[in-house]
Amino acid sequence: MNSSWFRKLLLSYLPVFFVVVTILFFVFFQSLNEQNRKEAIKANEFLTQQIVLFTDNSLKTLNYQVLRDTLTADELRFFFGSDNDDVYRNIQATELMDDWKMNNPIIDSVYIIRLKDNFVLGDGSGQAADFVDQPFIQTYINQKVTAGKWTGKRSFRPYAVEKPTDVITLVQGFPHFSTDKSGYIVVNVSLSKLKKSISPMYNPKLTYVRVTDEQGATLMSDSGADGENSVLSHYISPYTGWAVDSGPTGWGLAHVALHFYNIWVIIALVAVLLGVFWVVHVTRRNYKPISQLVSLIRTSALINPYKGQSGNNEFGFIQGALEQLLEETSKSMQQNQEAIILRKKHRFQEAVEGIVSIRESEWMADLLALQVNPVGAHAFVLAIEIDRYHQFIETYHRQDQSILKFVVSSVTGEMSGLRDATTWAEWITDRRLSAIIWVPDDADGEVLSGQIGEQIVQWVQSNLSFTVTIGVHGIASNLEEIRRSHEIAGNLLQYKAVLGTGRLLRPAQLEGSEQRVHDYFGTIHGLSQSIRIADGAWQKHIEDLFSQMQDSISSRKEIESFLQFLHQQLNRVFLELSKDYRSVWKDSGAELLELGRSWETLDELKQGCLRVFEEMASKLQALKDSQRTRAVISDIRTFIEENYHNPELSLDYLSDQFMIHAKNISKLFKEAYGYNFVDFLIGLRMDKAKQQLLTTERSLQEISTEVGYFNYNSFNRAFKNVAGVSPSDYRKQQTS
Repeated sequence: MNSSWFRKLLLSYLPVFFVVVTILFFVFFQSLNEQNRKEAIKANEFLTQQIVLFTDNSLKTLNYQVLRDTLTADELRFFFGSDNDDVYRNIQATELMDDWKMNNPIIDSVYIIRLKDNFVLGDGSGQAADFVDQPFIQTYINQKVTAGKWTGKRSFRPYAVEKPTDVITLVQGFPHFSTDKSGYIVVNVSLSKLKKSISPMYNPKLTYVRVTDEQGATLMSDSGADGENSVLSHYISPYTGWAVDSGPTGWGLAHVALHFYNIWVIIALVAVLLGVFWVVHVTRRNYKPISQLVSLIRTSALINPYKGQSGNNEFGFIQGALEQLLEETSKSMQQNQEAIILRKKHRFQEAVEGIVSIRESEWMADLLALQVNPVGAHAFVLAIEIDRYHQFIETYHRQDQSILKFVVSSVTGEMSGLRDATTWAEWITDRRLSAIIWVPDDADGEVLSGQIGEQIVQWVQSNLSFTVTIGVHGIASNLEEIRRSHEIAGNLLQYKAVLGTGRLLRPAQLEGSEQRVHDYFGTIHGLSQSIRIADGAWQKHIEDLFSQMQDSISSRKEIESFLQFLHQQLNRVFLELSKDYRSVWKDSGAELLELGRSWETLDELKQGCLRVFEEMASKLQALKDSQRTRAVISDIRTFIEENYHNPELSLDYLSDQFMIHAKNISKLFKEAYGYNFVDFLIGLRMDKAKQQLLTTERSLQEISTEVGYFNYNSFNRAFKNVAGVSPSDYRKQQTS
């Protein structure tokens, strides 16, 4: 590729550069314009809120002044109480209306109408029959419209010859709190004056304001209010219900600026489309010579570097061909290596587990083919197992587990190599590694097996966060003996529950152990019976059971069978008991089963069993105590029902009778029946008293003594608290 082609490519993409810069400018101006739009909306929202606040406060102030004078002004009271001949009262009322106009410049006109003589005073004074505004006020006189609220926009003129003005009106009846009205006070507010009072808040050349009433009629409006498209802010007065809209006027600079952001977006999209078109055009033009060159290469190529790819990379055609060749070679080598590893592991399991019959000659040929070169004719087998494997898989990620297992396998090979031994080790299960170790002919295999096994155990314990237990057996001189050693070494790991974890196990450690099955069954039977009656002897049975398993060096399978038998025995025992006892056993039995799946050593199992049985015995004892307590409380209630007439009956009295502390009686009584002793005793005595009041003619004093009250006043007070009436009134009510 020469320099002229470079310059050609450089110049061909310069327009794209300018397009990108142009788009950035458009984006900048559009963002700036959008920000200005948001600020304008915020300013208009503030303006409409201020206009609503100003108009509401002005109208509220005027309404309050009129209402206050309606309630307190003597001028109005005297006016409505006089007639049209009382000039002095008319002058006083006129001065009051003038005072309203002085304090509220937005008032256009005020008049008062007195109903008894239909006299109108104020703007348009005279008789109501000749009054121009008579049709409006007549609706209030007829009570078709409720007084005290501002009306919408209407036209008003005091005299027929005058020009009408647009006003909103407040009508108050007099008296205010009476439905029988003596007259009405009418206050008209000029919309033009109200508009002038809010005009200084904004510039009408830039912003318009439109105010409409609840029916949508326009009260005040500026030029430029051209509909909803110009509305930037809309606010409704909570007092009058008027809606205030504001926005930019006409098509001035501000209006255009606020709406021009759509044009920016369109321009930017057009620029993007032009840029895309230009890039495609230039790419096609520059691609043509490259395509011709690659076509020549493809016609002579014997491999396809794009196999499995979604697209073509012409510039990397040759590189892709080489990469494909290297990739296929690497993949083939990897697959071959994986096949060897899997074949080697599979052959190892067939050999040591006796899955298939293998002659000795085939065995030696396999060792040679799998590049295992025994240093001698004799070998021993190590069965290496990770302790507490459940904790191991919970602690480490799957990838970390594989790495740690590889470390254990490598350490086994290295420790054997330090003794000039040859190792073939494979993970036959998730937690167990089996290793065949061939030792030199002049070496002591028994001693060497112990040394290598101990070194592996110590290294793992010192350098890793878990431990391994190793079963070892040897020496074997042929495949059949290797299989037997592998089986014995694996079986030794069954005894690590008793012999301990993180150590080397040999067959000699099992010598001298004696197992007596009937002893286990007898101990388990005694344990189940002790648990059933919740006495303390169960702890001794637990100790005896685990001592027997420890002394006889029981395997894990044997211990699991004893544990299963214990669970079955307890299940049969508790099936004979009540539902409450079975519920306790259900929870404890589930814990016992869970413990049977997670224990590692006999000591861990023992501690877990002690914890489970301790909790179960505690619950059973509490259940028995609860049953005894319910029986005692039932006896106490029966005693109270039989001796309620005894005036000495109290918690202390019951404590002496039943040898239980008074506080405990009160607490247990409340828990058993939901109410305390005193309430129960009073309720019982009052029930007996009601029966005697209705069925006997005994005196109240006799009945009081009969139900346990020597003092009649105490009886009367207690009866009244329960029944709501005195005993005598109760007898009268029920017998009448």
